Amino acid sequence: MKHTIIGTAGHIDHGKTMLLKALTDIDADRLPEEKLRGMTIDLGYVFYGPDVSIIDVPGHEKFIKNMLAGITTIDSVILVIAADDGIMSQTREHFDILRLLDVRRGIIALTKIDLVDRDWLELVKEEVSAFVAGTLLKDAPVVCLSSRTGEGIAEFRAVLEQEIREAPARDDKGIFRYWIDRSFVLKGIGNVVTGTVLAGSLRAGDRLELLPRGREVRARKIQVHNEEVAESGVGQRAAINLTGVERDEVERGDMLASPGYFSPTCMVNARLYLLESAQPLKNRTRIRLHLGCRELLARVVPLVGKAVAPGEATVVQFRLEEPVAADTGDRFIIRSYSPPVTIGGGTILEVHPEKLKYLGARDIQQLEELEQAGADRLILHHLASTPLAPKTTGQLSRALALPENRVRETVEQLLGEGVLTGLGRKTVKAVMLTGELEKVCRRAVEYLESFHEQNPYLNGIKQSELKSKLLENADSAAWEVVLRMLTASGQAVLRGEAIALEGHAVEFSVRDREPAAGIEDLYSRAGFTTPSLRDVAGRFQELGEQRAADIVRGLIEMGRLVEIMPEADKRVIFHRSAVEKAEKVLVELLRQNGEIRVSEFREKIGCSRKYATPLLIHFDQRGLTERSGNIRRLRET
Repeated sequence: MKHTIIGTAGHIDHGKTMLLKALTDIDADRLPEEKLRGMTIDLGYVFYGPDVSIIDVPGHEKFIKNMLAGITTIDSVILVIAADDGIMSQTREHFDILRLLDVRRGIIALTKIDLVDRDWLELVKEEVSAFVAGTLLKDAPVVCLSSRTGEGIAEFRAVLEQEIREAPARDDKGIFRYWIDRSFVLKGIGNVVTGTVLAGSLRAGDRLELLPRGREVRARKIQVHNEEVAESGVGQRAAINLTGVERDEVERGDMLASPGYFSPTCMVNARLYLLESAQPLKNRTRIRLHLGCRELLARVVPLVGKAVAPGEATVVQFRLEEPVAADTGDRFIIRSYSPPVTIGGGTILEVHPEKLKYLGARDIQQLEELEQAGADRLILHHLASTPLAPKTTGQLSRALALPENRVRETVEQLLGEGVLTGLGRKTVKAVMLTGELEKVCRRAVEYLESFHEQNPYLNGIKQSELKSKLLENADSAAWEVVLRMLTASGQAVLRGEAIALEGHAVEFSVRDREPAAGIEDLYSRAGFTTPSLRDVAGRFQELGEQRAADIVRGLIEMGRLVEIMPEADKRVIFHRSAVEKAEKVLVELLRQNGEIRVSEFREKIGCSRKYATPLLIHFDQRGLTERSGNIRRLRET
């Protein structure tokens, strides 16, 4: 069911409250001071039928803060202009606020026509027509009336009811959210707050989060239009009886929301339009930011250029002096710090941005696209903000304040289009941007090319080492996808625990071929009493220690030598033929005797324990043998 919120706007004493009383027989001025002074000071509310609420706002310039607390949640406006005064200063400021909040529907009520003659009324109508020309209310119906005599009230009622029928239903993101515009205590009931349901629905008994305090509360009872209900939905004015919080812990401007979806922020990125009547807005200018029902002090950081010019629409970052809970798409108004005058407004684009000083043209375009973004664009932007961090649908749902089923459907669509890549072996557990994974693959290829050039005698780089270079803090599942993409595309091959470019092979340079043959022959002739790297460097002094070590590494990578690591900081290198011979001897002994000790093995191959032990450890590691104390046996297959 559609629920509609209508707000009044206009200069002080132009008849806003009297018009609502003529329509509903309800006096929206509820405070004793309002009745005493004959002027609206704070927000007033009347109900027009079961699904329509009308918010009456103060018209005095001193109470613009209160006016803004009520006008930000409306679907349509009644712009009230007294025929005897015409357009006044607060008419203009209220109208600027309506334009900045993008209020697209409304009715213009020319009140107090009983105080003017017809000629004057025609002049005022012409003035109003020129005033709204070229704005979103240029086609709004104009109704002339007198709340005192009743003239025109029936016509206004008919126009109002048509406006209610034609006003579109609100978009619903699906996660409950509600700005508090009043908070009070009722004897015997407790804490009560009022506000407009911005999204989702609330049932009596539901748990909520009070933000920015982060306090968990519960909705004990709910009233809509003074009637207790089991549930309230988007667009409804609702009074909520809260438990779990003290009266002084609730303020106008606080947000109630489904737990876990919104977190306070002290920084937002926004699209700002600065009124032509305003002064240029320089970097870090202190302003009053009106967001929802709250006024906050903030500083403006233009993300394009050094200042915002009058009449300019641009992207800025607001640095807030206190935390606030907000959502992408929320409208706001800014007023100068002193004197407080409305100077601009716009839309929140990003709620938890990085601290920025400027943005490039492409980044600006991406931010601006968020103003009218759907779920797909929001998901892609959020993933791009942390490109190497896979996200589940649950994480995306909470980060974007979208129902998880809607996120899941959108993710499945984006997976089908190839824009996202799923992580997980059998089922998709998380997603990443395909483009970002492809970037990692390109960087991997570039790194491997450089690595092979610098290390020509290595078969490849350890996968763990490459991961630390490219995806140091990334999920291991993301790395598995990168490996799969690299190998599936034929760009790289896996060689045990190493990875290399496809086609890469260890091949000695012309300069190193002869020394390599000499070093290999040295190991071959040494048999089981194998030389150390220091021995090799001493024998081939003309090579130098590093070059000799590189050639030995190349022979190991080519499989001509075998490196054994009996301990983490030690290694022993044998010629392949020696290892093969040792294995043959060992297998024959074990088949004859069933078991063997180190001493028996070293006597059989004719070497010291220094070389026999590493060979036995090598065969243990390969799974050929198994050790029990000092005894080894053939491993059963």
